[in-house]
Amino acid sequence: MPDLKIQEAKLLFNKIHSNPKSYDLRINEDGIYGKDDKISFRLYKSGERGALEVTIDGLTFTNTTGEWNNAMIMLENTIKKIEQEQVNLKIEQARDKLKQYLSEEN
Repeated sequence: MPDLKIQEAKLLFNKIHSNPKSYDLRINEDGIYGKDDKISFRLYKSGERGALEVTIDGLTFTNTTGEWNNAMIMLENTIKKIEQEQVNLKIEQARDKLKQYLSEEN
């Protein structure tokens, strides 16, 4: 795999972190995954270090500078926040439906 330069890696992470809802972010036991219509990426632990992989046009670039542990924590927290927002939205929608149901005449 070709190397992903640290400047490019940091720019990519900042872009992902600043607009996380655009990347269909997922967490699993292997790390954090995401993609949009142009790229996909994976942020994962590689031994003691973290690694960022980005795939574009069928080529995968990797950066293992060791700066990714904090980035993983940041993205995990962001994903959890997005998931909680989605749960809260579902609860609010269900409450609205319940209010509507209760206001209907039988």
